Amino acid sequence: MRHLILPFLISIFISTLFANESRVCQKCHPIIFEEYYKSSHKNTSIYNNPIHAAMWDAHPKDEKGYTCAKCHSPSDEKALRDGVVAKNEVQVEEPISCVYCHNIKSIEEGEESNTNVLSGKDREFYTAEKGKKGSAEYKTEKSWFGLVKEPKSSPYHKINYDNENYYSGNVCMGCHSHVNNEHSFDITMLDAVISEKDENSCVTCHMPQVVGSKVTINETKTHAFHGIAGIYHMNDKMGEYIEFKVTQKAQGFDVLIINKSNHALFGQALRAGTLKATILRDGKIITLEPFVFERVLAKDSKEVMPWSANALLKDTLIYAKKEVPYSNILKKGDKLTLTLGVQRITKEGAQKLGLEANEEFTKFRILKSEKFDF
Repeated sequence: MRHLILPFLISIFISTLFANESRVCQKCHPIIFEEYYKSSHKNTSIYNNPIHAAMWDAHPKDEKGYTCAKCHSPSDEKALRDGVVAKNEVQVEEPISCVYCHNIKSIEEGEESNTNVLSGKDREFYTAEKGKKGSAEYKTEKSWFGLVKEPKSSPYHKINYDNENYYSGNVCMGCHSHVNNEHSFDITMLDAVISEKDENSCVTCHMPQVVGSKVTINETKTHAFHGIAGIYHMNDKMGEYIEFKVTQKAQGFDVLIINKSNHALFGQALRAGTLKATILRDGKIITLEPFVFERVLAKDSKEVMPWSANALLKDTLIYAKKEVPYSNILKKGDKLTLTLGVQRITKEGAQKLGLEANEEFTKFRILKSEKFDF
């Protein structure tokens, strides 16, 4: 009887897999699901993200409708198909579901934006793990003369380790590459590749290995962080991809910021990074003028919202390297502290979108802080 019950339960589990998608994944991947549930991927729809909601409210409407669904809620098939967005369970619970991301077969490049191409296969998901390339069916390995059976892959779905996009990080480029407005102007600036030879990828920076098992049926020491490290969920490891170098000069000093990621920093519209510097001298703190990294979009030499832009008023982004000069002269015994951080949205942007009352949006979030002794 017991041998009949297990297949029956598995069939029930499988039949509900796509009806409940991410909630079903929670059963075997509880740590990953908890991270996902707090992530920007889960909170990307207009019903979970006030900034995106405000941008959509202000955006001019046309017959195309809600085209943002392509990346902000691709799991909502109706919104994706009809361009009409409405509050429903998918929009609130899983606008970008676990099943959706692990179903991306390839990326189709486009002039306006890229497109995710899904495999269309039921219960076969892509993932990356070194040394495990090949499609894995559910199986067990016996030990202790066959007395102990240890599961080696999922009993509920196939796992495909062969998709190179999941190793290179290219799987993210369907949505996190470029978005051109109707003036063919890129408003996100995330495809500003610094070096094709760069070993770092979206995955190494934004989904670093953290402590905790990725699955309950086969315990592992670590798993890829599914909270998506970034502006919404800072992670200490992100600072590893930024380096400061300080050079003293006769009339002051320079700070060289080296960006080890493979895209420009702070390129999204209405976003800004800031370098703060203080000098501790004789027990007193000297606060220097902050340097702001931003890309101000414009039309007819005036700052405009992203959908109207066709030019730049300002570009002080950090590409491969960025040098920031200071006129302050460093003295022996000085302690210099450098802090690089970012805001989800600038104060000016928050005012334009009517979000100035929520200080969480304009909060300074630290990416890296380092002290130097002289």
